[in-house]
Amino acid sequence: MIVRTLVAAALAALLAVSAAAAQDAPWPDTPTLQTQMFFGMHGPDGNGVSEQEWGAFVQDVISPRFPDGLTIIAAYGQGSSGPPGGIVAENSKLLIVVHENTPEAQAKFVEIEAAYKDTFGRKGVFRVDFPARIAN
Repeated sequence: MIVRTLVAAALAALLAVSAAAAQDAPWPDTPTLQTQMFFGMHGPDGNGVSEQEWGAFVQDVISPRFPDGLTIIAAYGQGSSGPPGGIVAENSKLLIVVHENTPEAQAKFVEIEAAYKDTFGRKGVFRVDFPARIAN
């Protein structure tokens, strides 16, 4: 009985990890997506992410996941944060990737977000997906 319970618990844990890692692809009938990720560059301690730190993050974390191409744009953004009615403005980076609409691609973006938050202690990362049609 104990062995059966342990096997069931291990199987449940494995399924939970697999489900979290491979998110469903949005718009299942759309073969290609454009994903935009916004990265706030101002740290929670008041210090920002330097250009050197950002460059290393791109080289070590982002580029290996999307070697076929990506675009990064320096941006400036603002949003509500902190006390009600408060506006926080900061420099940011905008990552744009056109990619196949697969659970594997979705998992790569989840990994990038987690790595950014872990590396820089940032919560200011969000993502937007759009259906894309590539015209040559």
